[in-house]
Amino acid sequence: MTSSPIKLIGLDLDGTLLGTDSQVHEPERHALQQARQAGVAAALCTGRSTLDSASHAKAAGGVDWIITENGARITSAAGETIYRHTMTPEHIDILLTLCGKHGVEPSFYGEHTIWYGAKCKAFFDEITRARGHVAIDFSHYRYVDAPEQWRALSGETIFKAIVYGDARDLDAWLTDMQETGLYEAEASVFCGLKNIEINAKGTDKGTALLELAKHLGLTAGQVMACGDSDNDRTMLQAAGLGVAMANAPEHIRALADVTTDTNDNHGVSRAIERYILQPGA
Repeated sequence: MTSSPIKLIGLDLDGTLLGTDSQVHEPERHALQQARQAGVAAALCTGRSTLDSASHAKAAGGVDWIITENGARITSAAGETIYRHTMTPEHIDILLTLCGKHGVEPSFYGEHTIWYGAKCKAFFDEITRARGHVAIDFSHYRYVDAPEQWRALSGETIFKAIVYGDARDLDAWLTDMQETGLYEAEASVFCGLKNIEINAKGTDKGTALLELAKHLGLTAGQVMACGDSDNDRTMLQAAGLGVAMANAPEHIRALADVTTDTNDNHGVSRAIERYILQPGA
């Protein structure tokens, strides 16, 4: 655990800064803005796209940086991108070939667009039936329904893919993907439905958060990270102070330095108050 004053906070969104209603609650907004007023930089660190994250940054009262697509890019509040770790055309071609082999389908996160297909749509339709709504702005999503359209995307800047399909097909696909040694992969389950997030090898939140710290002239010991899931592991371990949410699985809580309260019981605001605003209390 760090003994240095915290100067940078890295905050996961879903399950961390956001409640289960996908909203930023007032205690989190207030504590985060108090920290910023005290000279601490705030960075969202999420698997979402920059466009998906913007409304949450605004709801939080503003942040200084947004790390998106599981660490594939870092963007300032002014919109300047200072770091990118994208997929190559080879990554895209191999991924699509294996998707065709196993009957699964990707969505691709680009610079300003998310390309998606029928299996992604079915996934969100099922979530909507289960929850009544999906808190995502689909205005920057573009539907793809032909193999040649998918292949054409190898010429685009792609930060991340999410792959959808039946669980058994996804497992077989993931085995083949991992054998290539070219990708970072994280499986997740949302409302009982499985999907797999894919980035180029070497892309993760921890690497990006330390890259941002370096850009700001900070050491890892001056960084606090808060998260709750597998794609938060690297930043919880990289930061001088890794804070797991109480709603995180046991293996995530075990690797963090400390555990705060749940996302619905204002765990982020409690961590900011304890370790930044009142560190000696």
